[in-house]
Parts: sequence; structure tokens; C-alpha cells
Amino acid sequence: MPIVTCAALALALANPASHGTYQLAEDCGPVTGFFGGTPRAALQVPVVFQRPLVVEAGDHKVHGLIVDKGGNLTWRGGQIVAPAGSQAGLRGKPVYGVLLANASKVTLEKLHLTNARKAIVVNDSSDITLRDARCNGDVEDCMIASGARRIRFLNNEIGPFQLVATRCLRGAVLSLGEGRRQCEAGGGQWTDGWHADVLQLRNGVEDVLAEGNRINTTGQGLTQMEAVGDLPIRAVVFRNNVIASGRHGLTLGACFACRIEGNRLTTAVPGWKSQIRPGQALACGNQVPDGGPGRDKCR
Repeated sequence: MPIVTCAALALALANPASHGTYQLAEDCGPVTGFFGGTPRAALQVPVVFQRPLVVEAGDHKVHGLIVDKGGNLTWRGGQIVAPAGSQAGLRGKPVYGVLLANASKVTLEKLHLTNARKAIVVNDSSDITLRDARCNGDVEDCMIASGARRIRFLNNEIGPFQLVATRCLRGAVLSLGEGRRQCEAGGGQWTDGWHADVLQLRNGVEDVLAEGNRINTTGQGLTQMEAVGDLPIRAVVFRNNVIASGRHGLTLGACFACRIEGNRLTTAVPGWKSQIRPGQALACGNQVPDGGPGRDKCR
């Protein structure tokens, strides 16, 4: 098993003939230009490997991983953070831990995801697995998937996450948690906070299994949160998860051939009720102390 530096691993990840197991020997910092500028992901995979390739990251930290039109990759261990961290006031790749775009056959396992506004973004990809991982701390969304197929989200420990409240700045006075209308009516400058999701599915995603996860968040758990014009999602199963969350612990909408079963859902926010919102999915056999749908036995 080759033991490699970040530079050597970057070369291997760009070669479709690379295969076997590579052991990372050091942390991998973000890529920046000679004169600085916006940080970019430390490692990129632009190829589909002809034979399976495994990266053993050990205890090392990697500032961003992008798999764009690549695949046949297993990443095991280590910590992945965003190139610019989570609080950089930026959007897109600089604040993503992992970006999978048009990727295929990518497995991420036994790693720690933190300090990224979006820990994993999956766009138009297939055969994507996250298992036995931890995702917590300075993270808004653990995984957002759009237009993807065959996603497995298994046996992960998710949360708690840092809270980032809305902000209203009036002159030199900053107030937190204030609504936009009230802030702007008083002449303030309003900035939205984070709306955390553990797993957010949208726009034609199909064949998803989220099973055996342990989730603790004051935000949202396993959800479908579509935008205007999104395609429905299909064949989604949320099964045997233990979830303490805010209002949307288990939520689906226009979801065909979908099922929510065998989960335990409780509230993580005193005074709020956390109930299943199944939409068009079948929900049964769940434990939900706050009541609502999905508690009847499965037939």
C-alpha cells in the first residue's frame, strides 16, 4: 500500500489507471493562488478509475474533495472540511466539504465531516454511499442531493450542529434571531441564518435508503425540500433511524413509491412538536411521542 503526500495523491486521483489502496501521510490544505484569493478544494477526482481505488485518510484533515465526472472511489477515514471553512460569507465550492457532480460509485465511510456550510453536495450522480460517518459542529447541511440516483445514507452519527441565527444590524447594534420584516422596518440590515438539514432530497432524486442513523439536531432531519419546478422524487425509504430534531424530523412531499417505517422521532426543541409529514409516502410502524401520522402498524 503506497504511503503518499497530498501532491502524490493528487496526481494519482487524476489518472484513470490508478488503482488499489493509497494511505495518506499528511493533512491537505486548501489550494490558493500565488497571490492568495478564494481557497479551492485540496483534492479533485476528474476521472472514473478503471479499477477500484481506495484512499485511507487515517487521522488527517483534508480541506475539500471534489469528484466531478469521476468515480469508482472509496474514501475511508480522516476529516474533511471546506476549503474556506463554514463561516467565510461565501457560497458554493469554497464552503463545501465534498462535492460530487456527475460522479458514480463513490463511497465515503468512517470519516468526520465538519467546518463546512454544506458537508456533502450531490448533483446528478449515482451509486453514492455515506456510512459509519460523523457529521457535526460548524455544518448547516450534512448532505443535499439533487438529480441523483441510488443513494445510501447508513449508520451515521449526525449532529449536534452549531446554531447560526438571523442577524439584524442597526448602526452599531447587532441583534440575533430577529425576523426580516421587523428588522428592515426599523431600518436595520438583515442577514439570514442557517436552516439546517441532515439529509435534503430534491429534484428527481430516486432510489434512496437512509437507515440506522442517529440524528440530534434542532434543525431538520431527513427531508424533501423542493424548489419551484423540481421534479418529484421516487423510491425513498427512511427506516430504523433514531431522530431528535426540530419541526421537520421526517418529511416527504411529492414522493412516489416511498416509505417511512420503524423510526423513532422525538423533539430536540422544548415546546415544539416533532411529527412525521409523510406527503404521498406510506408511513407506518414509527414511534412518535408527539403524535401525528405514521404510528400505525405496517401491514
